[in-house]
Amino acid sequence: MDLIYYYSDSCGCCKDYSSTVDRLATELKITSQKRNIKDGTAHKLDGVPTIILEDDSGVVYKSVGNLPYEHLISDVRKCLMNNTPKNS
Repeated sequence: MDLIYYYSDSCGCCKDYSSTVDRLATELKITSQKRNIKDGTAHKLDGVPTIILEDDSGVVYKSVGNLPYEHLISDVRKCLMNNTPKNS
């Protein structure tokens, strides 16, 4: 399971959200990657910041925007338990 975080250097909330992504990855004990959108993307993005949780079958969770940590961790845990695709 990989957590991919897409951000933009010009996005103020992306900079603030980076620590939330680090905390999420640490708590879930999963690897994380941070990718600047200027370097291109393999995923369709609707905006930044975007968090994508991916397993061998593909995207299992996608979140766009700066969600509160409690909301984010709750959604991701539910998704991991149900192993069903979810978009926020």
